[in-house]
Amino acid sequence: MYTLKTILDSRILLMKHFVTLISLLSSAAMVAQTAPGFSITGRIPGLKAGSKIELINTESQSRVESTAADGSFEIKGSVDMPSLFELRFTNPEKLTDIKALQFMVENLPIQVSATHLDSLPLYVGTGNLFGGNYECFSIKAGEAQKEYMEYLETIRPYEKASYDASYNMFMDEKRDTSPEGQKRLEEVYNKAFGEHADAVRKFQEDHAAYHFCTGMWTNELYTPFAHTEAEIQEIWNKVKTNNSPARLDAVRKAMEYARKYVKGKDYTDFALLDTEGNRHNMSEYIGKGKYVLIDFWASWCVPCRAAIPIVREIYKKYSDKVDIYAISIDQDEKAWRQAMEQEKMEWNQRYAPDEMFQAVVEPYSIKGIPHMVLIDPQGKIAFVGHNALLLTSVLDNI
Repeated sequence: MYTLKTILDSRILLMKHFVTLISLLSSAAMVAQTAPGFSITGRIPGLKAGSKIELINTESQSRVESTAADGSFEIKGSVDMPSLFELRFTNPEKLTDIKALQFMVENLPIQVSATHLDSLPLYVGTGNLFGGNYECFSIKAGEAQKEYMEYLETIRPYEKASYDASYNMFMDEKRDTSPEGQKRLEEVYNKAFGEHADAVRKFQEDHAAYHFCTGMWTNELYTPFAHTEAEIQEIWNKVKTNNSPARLDAVRKAMEYARKYVKGKDYTDFALLDTEGNRHNMSEYIGKGKYVLIDFWASWCVPCRAAIPIVREIYKKYSDKVDIYAISIDQDEKAWRQAMEQEKMEWNQRYAPDEMFQAVVEPYSIKGIPHMVLIDPQGKIAFVGHNALLLTSVLDNI
């Protein structure tokens, strides 16, 4: 039987639960209202109504989209750590007409302004911006953006010299095309790009804990077989004073990857077929007193075939100390044999059908082709990469 006291006690208990629930909901709402985030606003003359606006994180490739209204826009979101973003403006009447800016985003209000949309750089591909008048636009943001602007101002003279040298060598219709003239232009080109690379590296070294620079170090750690254990630890020592816990977590994750694919690691053996269809193991060719260069390629891979002339030069120049094995991953054996005939490669040719190739994807961190692996006479991995020209610089020092 329900007594009056029982009913009153029940109502009091329900009221207490209701008050607690309201308190919790209010707290949740307050947290939601005060959750950190960024708000990017701007008004740019020339920005047409209906223009597509995209904000892309250059690291994660995550994006936020909006639409311009009367030359103004606003984009909201949040980031785990200060990161480099690309802000793109697409002309609704000409979808190939894309202007873009790059800047550091953190969880605070950010203002973008420009004298006119035409003053912004032209977007020519992910991470690649061309032209633009840096004096005609500005980004008002936080400390991470100030660091990034310091980087840009330091690098800009070297970047301009690289662009000028590239234009003079490849695009200037009035350039000296004589052998002597081309040699002079090539010397200037190589010097400009070398100094540009040196300037970037020096800034990265001198300001390792800057958010942008720590991101650069993180990206480097994801280059397989590029760092010894000592070099991995040295990178950590450079960046560990960065003030973003999330950024340092990202570095630690990259360090785990780098240690998995540490430079000097023993090679992983795998099976493959020769041109007669006989099965072999790669270990049959390693440890014979020479370096071994493995070049994973395919007949349908345009960059692979474009690299063959460079591999040929490597074969001619270093054949006394390097044995080369081109390993095709073609699914169509006939296509492989036809490409061999067309390219007339003088070095060793091998074939790794799908099941054989899949066995080496993870051990050698193969994410695309061409994929070149250099193994020293002791069976240690000395180099892994896609760039045949970079490989030649490594071979010059063995």
